[in-house]
Amino acid sequence: HAYVASKSGWFSDRSACYLGLGVPVILQETGFGRVLPLGEGLFSFDDLDSAAAAVEHIAMDPDRHAKAALDLAHSHFDAERVLSGMLEVVDRHD
Repeated sequence: HAYVASKSGWFSDRSACYLGLGVPVILQETGFGRVLPLGEGLFSFDDLDSAAAAVEHIAMDPDRHAKAALDLAHSHFDAERVLSGMLEVVDRHD
């Protein structure tokens, strides 16, 4: 409940792995929608109705949402992208 209440932006590594497998993800909103694109491959919900709507949306075109999930994983969680940014910060502090 703390992640939801604080809107901290918490996003699970498990969800990132699902995206990387091309599996669309539906998560309770914790604020991650401020930094990750929603609506194709990744959905957030605040209540049962919005969760059900996300399921229906994915069911209408599962192939499109699978591709979008994979694209999102590559654009936001790719190791080269993430680690290169971290290494730049470390290099600046050496």
